Amino acid sequence: MNANQNQRILYATFEDKIQLPILDITHPLFNASIDEQAYHLNCLKSSRSIESLKKMPGFIQNIFVKMSNVDHSYLSGMRTLLYKLGPDLSQGIKLGFRDKWAVKQTSFMGLRIRLRDTCRRQSKILLPQLKQYPERNLCFFNIAGGAAADSINTLILIKESDPELLKGRKIEINILDIDTYGPNFAERCIDVLKQPGEHFHGLDITLNTIHYDWSQPEALIKLSLEHCGWIQLCSSEGGLFEYGSDSDIIDNLNHFFINSPPDARVTGSLIFDRAHVNPGYLGFTEFIGVQIRYLGLEGLQRILTQTSWVLEESHEIDTIYILFTLKKA
Repeated sequence: MNANQNQRILYATFEDKIQLPILDITHPLFNASIDEQAYHLNCLKSSRSIESLKKMPGFIQNIFVKMSNVDHSYLSGMRTLLYKLGPDLSQGIKLGFRDKWAVKQTSFMGLRIRLRDTCRRQSKILLPQLKQYPERNLCFFNIAGGAAADSINTLILIKESDPELLKGRKIEINILDIDTYGPNFAERCIDVLKQPGEHFHGLDITLNTIHYDWSQPEALIKLSLEHCGWIQLCSSEGGLFEYGSDSDIIDNLNHFFINSPPDARVTGSLIFDRAHVNPGYLGFTEFIGVQIRYLGLEGLQRILTQTSWVLEESHEIDTIYILFTLKKA
């Protein structure tokens, strides 16, 4: 791609009504929306901010909760995608007042950092496997994947690193979710990215949506078996490990283990435990009513003792998020 192409913003249609930008973490406007020093400073002062808010009159607190756009005790997949786009990539979208306010908040910058670092890690895992096994196909199992921004952008990073690695092999992104809006948008994003001159032109990429309740993970056994011999990556960024119960996490890991190949990996994000999480983040999520899990790395390690997976690597983001990779024991 030339410099002008890199500056273009690609759009896909959401629900046949509006054009939304395709989230591309290699786009200059995405990179410009991340200021890690500003985010770090915001995390440091957020504890004081939330305490001040709690002292304000009730009607102001109610306005703040409504502006935070929590849907049924969690941020919906498409709303999370909007905040991941950031203020620059989303500037052409007609937004309501609440979303206009929220997308500019430094506190949501953590979602963009989390996505970027997840994709970097996933591409780092897959690059050597793709180089070693040119004959193997590649599949993603994305639990609570929404618009599958991490899977799509991992492929973009791989394409940028070595354009030949993805050619001549089947690639599948399997989104396992109860939501349909995010996966439908993801499919339209891939269609656009397959156009001549775009990232996925000439590649055999298929997106499948599987209606999936992570409390009933039996579908993982069948899906993994159907992709026997493929390079397999199971991921859940901002999903299973941030909202699921211990038993949900254990069951999903054990079901994926059964038929997945020896070099399969699991990647995910979780939140620090209550004793060590950023106090401002803890106060903010409790204030607006997000029912998130403060699992922490020790909590994950405890869960892993009831599986055949072991921690391969972990990475911290400002005492809020922990990104991790699991491999087979």
